[in-house]
Amino acid sequence: MTITVHPKLLAEAERLFSTRGYLSTSLNDISDAAQIPAQNVSKEDLLWKSALGIADAFKSALDNVLSVPRPVDDRLRHAIMAHINVIVENLNAANVYMHEWRYLSDDRRRDYLKRRDDYEAKFRAMVSEGIHAGIFSPVDEKLVTLMLLSSLNWISQWYNPRGELTPIDIGHTLADLTLNGLYRHV
Repeated sequence: MTITVHPKLLAEAERLFSTRGYLSTSLNDISDAAQIPAQNVSKEDLLWKSALGIADAFKSALDNVLSVPRPVDDRLRHAIMAHINVIVENLNAANVYMHEWRYLSDDRRRDYLKRRDDYEAKFRAMVSEGIHAGIFSPVDEKLVTLMLLSSLNWISQWYNPRGELTPIDIGHTLADLTLNGLYRHV
């Protein structure tokens, strides 16, 4: 079922869910902040629309990276940069995606988790490919992938668009740290 939501209503829902949390935000709070009546939409619909939107943004950004033939370490670097870019361009939605998803109904939560797991699997596949090619050290692929995505996702908590570090600075630093830790040293 496609949910149609006014962009301003969704933006206010994301802002309030991100700052107050899903449970502490009412549909009236969202409607009042957006100055738009929340007709034919539930609070959970707004949460779902937000989670789905940013999940699609992550997938699209990663699919674009993976569509270009390049060495696996360069692919992983570009994937890191793309992930960071999605977060900094959608800070409120990223916070909702990272933390508030657990309030989705069972069916939606299962769908969300499948999308998240599929996305994670693409990162894990790059790590695995690098290991099998002898470029990366033999490490636990799942652990590396969880460490990497956790460190990237935490950016949504501390990134300041007016701060000293640009998304590119952050991306290169985190990519360097990750890749330098993965490279096989002989």
